[in-house]
Amino acid sequence: MKFVAVVLALIISLVAIELPCPTAQAANNTAEVNLTANVVSLLSVTTNDARQITVKGATLNGWLDDLGGFDSVDVSFEWGTTSDSLDKETRPRLKRRAGAFSARLQRLSPNTTYYFRAKAEGDGTIVYGDEFNFTTKKPFWWFWWWR
Repeated sequence: MKFVAVVLALIISLVAIELPCPTAQAANNTAEVNLTANVVSLLSVTTNDARQITVKGATLNGWLDDLGGFDSVDVSFEWGTTSDSLDKETRPRLKRRAGAFSARLQRLSPNTTYYFRAKAEGDGTIVYGDEFNFTTKKPFWWFWWWR
């Protein structure tokens, strides 16, 4: 004999599982089993494009997708002038729910490419978004000097 257990899957759909039921005596006997699944969400962050890029500054943008079960997490950006060495970090900001966050970089060098990625940290667990880059604008005098 078989019994049917209904399981709430992580993808939030119902799944029927048939398993042998050794205690069933007759052909039509069934047993119901209720299973509880603990859905574990993972801490997740996304890097978005930099905006408001000027000669000496830019605004970095990110999105905290999921707190991963933490009550709050710190979000920030790691950044630098080479892709393999993001040696600077913006000041962490505490977030208690998913959503957008940003940080303004200032006193940057003109006409320079910078690399950055979003970072989220909750109780020692650290995750990163994809790496993006932007180039600060050339100063106005640059155009006239090269003409």
